[in-house]
This record gives sequence, structure tokens and C-alpha cells, in this order.
Amino acid sequence: MNEIVTLWEKKIGKSLEKIYMSEEHIFKSIQESPVPFNVLLSINHAVFVKGDQTNFTIEHSFGFEASELYPDVKYTSIDEYLSHFV
Repeated sequence: MNEIVTLWEKKIGKSLEKIYMSEEHIFKSIQESPVPFNVLLSINHAVFVKGDQTNFTIEHSFGFEASELYPDVKYTSIDEYLSHFV
């Protein structure tokens, strides 16, 4: 996420204000929040803090990376995608 924010800042030519929270503070917020808000906070923690959605390797015994299956497809990079919003 930090890499995407940095890329966005470069595109818009501005530095965004960032508020950093310790992981302990996030855990406390999850524990103190009612359902279903605590579920959303837990998912956000897994995605944005732990990076669970990107922290894995695709093994060939399990599957293939999309560009291997469809080599003729022109994939859009994050940089190109963000350019549409500037």
C-alpha cells in the first residue's frame, strides 16, 4: 500500500498526509469494536498491514500466474491505471 501511495504522490505532485498507527493500537481497536465493524477492521489489518493478499508464491502444482496462461493479453500496470485518475 505504501508503494501505491508513493506512486500516487509522484503522479499528483503532492505529499499526502499520513497517519501511522501501531499494530497494537489496531488490535485494540479490533477488540473494542462491535460486530460487524471488528470484522472489517480485521480484514483491513490482514490486507494492509500483513499483506496477506500478496505475500505468497504461486506453485505450478497449484496453479499458474495469469500472464503465463494468457501471454497475448496486454496487462495494465498500476502506474498506467492510476494515470487515468490524474
